[in-house]
Amino acid sequence: MINVAIIDDEYYARESLKDLIHEMSDFNIVGCYESIEEFMKKSKNNEIHVIFLDIELPKMNGIKAAKYLNQHKIVFVTAYSEYAVDAFEVNALDYITKPVSEERFIETINRIKQLFTNTENKTTKLAVEDEKEIIFLDFKDIYYFEFFDKTIHVFTFDNEYILKHFRKFSELSKNLPKNFVRIHKSYIVNLDYIEKYIKELSSLELKNKKILPIGKTYLRHVKKILNL
Repeated sequence: MINVAIIDDEYYARESLKDLIHEMSDFNIVGCYESIEEFMKKSKNNEIHVIFLDIELPKMNGIKAAKYLNQHKIVFVTAYSEYAVDAFEVNALDYITKPVSEERFIETINRIKQLFTNTENKTTKLAVEDEKEIIFLDFKDIYYFEFFDKTIHVFTFDNEYILKHFRKFSELSKNLPKNFVRIHKSYIVNLDYIEKYIKELSSLELKNKKILPIGKTYLRHVKKILNL
């Protein structure tokens, strides 16, 4: 069972989320709270896996609060789209804008289920296509992923493969070990193989001398991870 909490200062927003969650199997609502302060005071003895968190809250903003709630997975539910980049920087699991449609909510639920289902059973290998064969690569041998021409390409030190199992980059990124970081809309890189940060180009040079650009949307996040 996945235990969730709701933090939103609007009564009808809380009730709407409750109705949606009650329809989902394997989910249990352990509490609904009007503020971060109320949550901190009343939820101490509850095991909570995911928090559905509003951003515009009294006293403490939801983005700021997420930094103190990092032992939980956070799904932001807000009427404001402009906080999406900030949510990404605090490693939000998802970002939903109000009013929440059932279809969009199911996407989030599936993402949560996938995360908790895979927590204990993550494979250390990835199936890729090499001409007419399917081979299994160790994650430790993968330097980076590139998405182009509607296909995900996998690169090792000196070889390139086609990834067939995942069609979307966003789906792939959720199923990778923590040392893989998205740096661009078209690139996910293995941090273990970064050799240089090229400041004037906003790029990374890998140990195989491949240079990958960092997208503007991801630059602050990448710099934070690399302690730049």
